[in-house]
Amino acid sequence: MQLASSWHRMQALSAAAKAGIVAGGYFAAILLALGLTSIYIDTTGGPDRDLYSGMYAFGDALVFLAVFGAAATVPTALALVFLRQSRRFWAVLSIAALVVASTSLAAVAAIVLEQQMPELTSLNAWSPLAVLRIFGAPFLAALFGLSALVAPAPRFRRYLLGAAGRRSVTAVYGFLHWFAPLFFR
Repeated sequence: MQLASSWHRMQALSAAAKAGIVAGGYFAAILLALGLTSIYIDTTGGPDRDLYSGMYAFGDALVFLAVFGAAATVPTALALVFLRQSRRFWAVLSIAALVVASTSLAAVAAIVLEQQMPELTSLNAWSPLAVLRIFGAPFLAALFGLSALVAPAPRFRRYLLGAAGRRSVTAVYGFLHWFAPLFFR
């Protein structure tokens, strides 16, 4: 009962107050990610960190992104709930999600075609971008899935779930292509 009462009070807040709550949540997520990344850096210090500084920097960035992504789920969900009444927002988000998800399938196709037909030099320019698109797939799949849970209408849920599914396929391809061979040699 208290949850419903708190919920009604939150919905009655001004737009500026809602934006402040969401911004504060993201700020807290950044602080948490910086703190845990700092702890990770301190615990993995040593001569190897100096010798392989680029590799460690990439790992540090991945730790930061993972912690921030997990911590930012709460303010993102709040923002989506606060925007639940805006049909225009959900229509634009659904269309944008489908477009972004479709381009991720094109990124997978570019990687596969480059491997199958290395003589296609026009794909070489797209490969670095395709790799970035595939690495970002799990984060966007989670975002689209979360959006589908909060979406106000069934058609928006279908579009967002379709986009999350496409991004998930891209993420699975990336895992099987780059990481599975490392684990299953």
